[in-house]
Amino acid sequence: MKHYLLALQARKHGGRTHDLAMRFKGPESDILDFSSNTNPLGTPFNFQASNLDLKQAVFESTERIEQYPDNRYLELRTAAAAYIGQNISADNIVPGNGTCELLRLIMETVVNEDDIVITTSPSSGEYRHISGIFGARIHSFTTDELLNLPKMTLDKAKVIILGNPNNPTGRLVPRDKLSVFARKCAEHGTLLIVDESAIELSDPDMSIADLTLDNDYLFVIRSVSNITAMPGIRLAYGIASLSLANILNAARLSWNIGVTDEAIALAFFSMPGGPNSEYLKRSREFIKKEREYIVKRFSGIYGFDPVESSTNYILIDVKDLFLDSVRLSEGLALHGILIRECSDFFDGNKRYVRISVRLRDDFEKLIHTLDTVFAETSREDAREKLEETIEHGGSSCAGRGTCEYYPCHFTGQDCTFCFCPFYACEEERTGGKWIESSTGGQVWSCEHCTLLHRPKVAKMVLDALMADGDTDDNIRRAWKEIIEPLL
Repeated sequence: MKHYLLALQARKHGGRTHDLAMRFKGPESDILDFSSNTNPLGTPFNFQASNLDLKQAVFESTERIEQYPDNRYLELRTAAAAYIGQNISADNIVPGNGTCELLRLIMETVVNEDDIVITTSPSSGEYRHISGIFGARIHSFTTDELLNLPKMTLDKAKVIILGNPNNPTGRLVPRDKLSVFARKCAEHGTLLIVDESAIELSDPDMSIADLTLDNDYLFVIRSVSNITAMPGIRLAYGIASLSLANILNAARLSWNIGVTDEAIALAFFSMPGGPNSEYLKRSREFIKKEREYIVKRFSGIYGFDPVESSTNYILIDVKDLFLDSVRLSEGLALHGILIRECSDFFDGNKRYVRISVRLRDDFEKLIHTLDTVFAETSREDAREKLEETIEHGGSSCAGRGTCEYYPCHFTGQDCTFCFCPFYACEEERTGGKWIESSTGGQVWSCEHCTLLHRPKVAKMVLDALMADGDTDDNIRRAWKEIIEPLL
C-alpha cells in the first residue's frame, strides 16, 4: 500500500435522502433536498418544449445491453462536440463517468508523488481528495490570490484546479480574466483544470472550452448529470487539445459509460441550441429569479448573511446566528429538510451552509421550519444551561453585553438565566405574546416578561430546579407552584 494512502478516508458528500427517509419511515419524495446542486426545473425529459422521451431512450438502450459499448464512444463524443460548437470536434472530447472520474483520470496521467497541486479555497473536497490519492502536496489560495500567483509559484506547480463557477460560493470568474490566467499557466508548463460542471446554469458565455484547441495545458470538465437534474446518470466529458485528448482517451477505462447513460446523454445533446437550448435558457431565468428572492428573504433574517452567487446554489454565512452550521443542518434534517453543511469546505469551520435553488413552495417550507428549529434548539439549550447551573449549585448572571442572543431583551434588562426554563410558555399573562418572525411565521416573544428577572422569583425557581429528581419534572413543578400564583 502506498504510504500516503494509509490515512485516506472515504469522501462524505451532501444530504442522503434515502438515509433520511429510512430514519423517518417515509418515502424519499417527502424529503426536501436543498443540499444537491441540481437543476430546479427538473430533467429535460419533463420539460414539455424539449419533446424528449425518457422511456423511449431507455427502452432503445436496453436493446444493446447484450453487447459491449463501442469503447471509443464516437457517437457520444460527436454529439457532445456539436452541443458545444465553437469548432470543437469529437477528437477533442473525453467521455467520463462523472466529473470525479475525469478529474481522477487527468490527475493519474500527470501527477506524481510530491508534485504540487494548487486549488482554490474554498472548493470541492474532491479536488484535494483525488490529488491526495496520487501523493500530491496540496496548496490552497483564494480565487483572487490564485489568479495573481507569482511566476515562481506557477513554475513549481504541476497542476492548478479551479471550479468556475466555484463550489460552494457560486462565484463565476469572467472569461477574459480566466483566459489570461490560462495563457500564463501554459507559459509555465502548468496544467490548468477548469471544472465548468455548473456553468450552463450560470452563464455559458463565460466558458473557456474553446481555448483548449490551441492550449495543451488546459483541460475543461463539463457535466451532464447536475445541469439536467439527473445525478443518478453518471456522465460528464472533458474538452482538451487533440494531443492531450488522445492521451486521455488512451488512458481512460475502456468501458467507462453504460449504454443507458449514453442514450440519455445523446437525447440531451440533441436538443436544438446546445447550451442555449430553450430548456437551459428557461432554467437560468428561473434560477436567477428564485436566487434573488432567496437572498432577499435570508438577508432579512437576523444571523443569515447570503453570499452573492451566479448559479443554482447560495452560500450563507451563519456566524452571527446562535446555531452553528452543524446544529442548523441537523435541526432541519429532523424535519425532513436537507441543506449542505459546509465545514468540510472551510477546514472544519462551522460557519457556512449552502442552499440550492428549488421551487418557491419548497423554499417557503424551509423558511417556516426555521422558527420550529429555533424554538426546539432554545428549549434544548435551556435544559443544558439549567442542568449546568444546578450542577454547580448556583446561578450565573448574563447581561446584555455578554449574551449572544441579544437583542431578544429589552433595554436595561439583565438575565438571571441564559434561557427561560419555561420557554415557550404561551401564557400571555406573563407579558409574552406571539409575534411575526423575520422568517414570516409566528414566534413566541418573551420581550415583555420580567418574571424571572425578579430576584426573589428567580431564587425560588432556582431552588425548585435544584431539587432532586428529573429536570423536566422540576420545571413543571416550578411553573405550577411558583409562576402560576403570580399570574
